[in-house]
Amino acid sequence: MRLIIAEKPSVAQAIAGVLSGARKSDGFIECAGSTRVTWCFGHLLEQAPPEDYVDGGRVKAEHLPVIPSAWKLSPRDGGAGKQVKVIRDLLKDATEVVNAGDADREGQLLVDEVLLFLNWKGKTSRLWLSSLDDASVRKALSDIKPNATLRPLYDSALARQRADWLLGMNCSIALSRNLQAAGVQGSWSVGRVQTPTLALLVDRKREIEHFKPCDFYQVIGHLDGGIKASWQTPDDLTDEDGRLLDRAKADEIARRITGKAARVTQFTRKAGERAAPMPYTLGALQKVASSRLGLSAKDTLAAAQELYEAKVATYPRTDCPYLPMEMHGAAAGILKAIGGADVAGIDPERKHAALNTGKVEAHHGLIPTGQNPDAASLSAHAKRVFDLIRESYIRLFMPPEKFESREAIFVFPSGEHFRAAARIVLEPGWTKLGAQDEGEGESAEANGKLPMLAEGQVLRCSAAQILSKRTAPPKPYTDGTLIAAMTGVHKLVTDPKLKARLKESSGLGTEATRASMIEVLITREYAERRKKEIHPTDRGVQLIDMLRKVAPDLADPGTTALQEDALADIAAGRAALAAFMQAQVEATREFSRTLLEGKLNEAQLVLHACPACGGARCVQRTSKAGSAYHRCLDCEVAFRDDGGKPGMRFEDRQAGGGGQRTSDAGATGPKCPSCKKPTFKNETKTGKAYYRCGGCKGAWWPDRKDESNLGTKWESKA
Repeated sequence: MRLIIAEKPSVAQAIAGVLSGARKSDGFIECAGSTRVTWCFGHLLEQAPPEDYVDGGRVKAEHLPVIPSAWKLSPRDGGAGKQVKVIRDLLKDATEVVNAGDADREGQLLVDEVLLFLNWKGKTSRLWLSSLDDASVRKALSDIKPNATLRPLYDSALARQRADWLLGMNCSIALSRNLQAAGVQGSWSVGRVQTPTLALLVDRKREIEHFKPCDFYQVIGHLDGGIKASWQTPDDLTDEDGRLLDRAKADEIARRITGKAARVTQFTRKAGERAAPMPYTLGALQKVASSRLGLSAKDTLAAAQELYEAKVATYPRTDCPYLPMEMHGAAAGILKAIGGADVAGIDPERKHAALNTGKVEAHHGLIPTGQNPDAASLSAHAKRVFDLIRESYIRLFMPPEKFESREAIFVFPSGEHFRAAARIVLEPGWTKLGAQDEGEGESAEANGKLPMLAEGQVLRCSAAQILSKRTAPPKPYTDGTLIAAMTGVHKLVTDPKLKARLKESSGLGTEATRASMIEVLITREYAERRKKEIHPTDRGVQLIDMLRKVAPDLADPGTTALQEDALADIAAGRAALAAFMQAQVEATREFSRTLLEGKLNEAQLVLHACPACGGARCVQRTSKAGSAYHRCLDCEVAFRDDGGKPGMRFEDRQAGGGGQRTSDAGATGPKCPSCKKPTFKNETKTGKAYYRCGGCKGAWWPDRKDESNLGTKWESKA
């Protein structure tokens, strides 16, 4: 019996759909030819928590770091255990197993780890699916390969899983234990990809906060024929960014050229063309969907996955924009199915540069499959995302945009050089179809006007205009721009050697994980969405500031990007799993020790004024249920969370709708002479005791003869 194990039920159904005699059973599908198809629900197994590796069931500081000598896996909560049992029973009758996990490293791991968990040692093959339409599934079934050929991919996924566990679990516990010793209860989370991504958000927040606007000026000469030419400001008059900051100098130049004649010293014209953009990778699709449709990265991935499972689009988690040349033969049929056959200028025989088999890696660009999208029951998001994919594919078979670039240099008698340029579209080609993708917009010269000129020709300047401009701060990240920053992290690295090495790397995370990483930051309250923007919370800023003081590498995007390079080397067979893991163990030992012993003092904590005692040492904590609340380090009164600040006291209740507080739990000192409520006993920074009233906020020293009574009031002493 041949047993095919898919990543999820929908993929299993697509596979069984092309096999004859499919009959649904409990947890699998029986097919003709002694074939059964079953499925996982993503990862059926999960890593055991650190508590399972230490005596006593609670990780203490002395246990860190927890380094498993033998890694433990167990079924996830829910229906995972039942499905593992189904697979175990099916394996008893199997003579061959086919791994039909998704076509990426996680898809390789999640099926292989179940087989290892169940001690399967028989023949194992690999089914590699990039599309779920019937033709693609049949083709893949005819090209099954030995699973062993994908062992490097499994090793890469396993390395990622274990590295994330080692660093994330140990560093999170170490940081939390350190802060707990300082009086801050609750848990903090550190992650191999999560933390440097948060650092990007914090750095952008600081750039915006510290940005100082700058006024600068540009002189425009209006010449005969409606030509607008810009002054080529000499370097000695500009700042490091080439901007003229001196308004008086701009006024002087404007006066000097007005009414004067300028001679054309150089005129050039050059024909050019621009081909349609490449097919989408997941990251590129998420960026465009964020910009055009306002969709989050998570929603875009979900929509693309829905299209894949509906068989109308290819595999979504791709980081390669190229297509195999073999796919060119299906172009006419796909164009017809998606309504592109009648678009003006369309040519199914056109071969775009995207068709390059040699540059296709594990996946290819995201394109339609040729199935009729109208026949699928799609969500609103999926329909809109499909329109983007449809548009991208149709453009590949449209003519390139043809244009002519013109440039002229004018010199005035007083020596000033002015420049005019224009980009004149001769044939719009593919640009007729919809909006262009973000980042591929036309330059400011696209709509410029520059007629044919001859060198030596003289034109009069009828007027001069001074454009006053002001520099703008960088914009907060959106889902799309944050994904782009995670992908192109080399742009944010200052070290030239590291920048060069990372230029071709995959950046932070993978195409499949970046969207979920953003959601993790939001769920753990390190970041928040404000409409389309993503901002770090005070808690997120606090975490990055603490880590940068004691363990800056944990927040360094370049460090994690190098790890992603190493994982890619393992997947390609260029590096060994054991060497990578040894390096991760050593790094985990160092980071754990640093986070346990580092001085994370209260000056680094976000402290608020205490509504009860009036002190200024109220800190945010997390309850066992995962809810945020606040507790004063002085009077120990707890408060509900109100937008990141202390809200109503837990002991307080509203009485009779009048809003009167009926409890002073936590206040055990002598009664306040004014409001007759018990006071709180606190200590100054030097350790001297005093009493404070939570109602009227008055403060007293203890009585010298009897410290259980109030003595001199602070205001009186002042």
